[in-house]
Amino acid sequence: MEEALGNKYIKIIRSFIVVEPLLSGIVLGLIFVTLGGLFFKAYEQYKRGNTLGM
Repeated sequence: MEEALGNKYIKIIRSFIVVEPLLSGIVLGLIFVTLGGLFFKAYEQYKRGNTLGM
């Protein structure tokens, strides 16, 4: 009985070992893409200048 539970926990741990780096990569990728997009749009507004005429 204990061996069956041990094998079950080992399978769960192995699945986390595979999934966790994947999720970390997705999260880090989204952070860098988001920051890149924000800086790009800020640069576009900076280059456009003042269009309100105030």
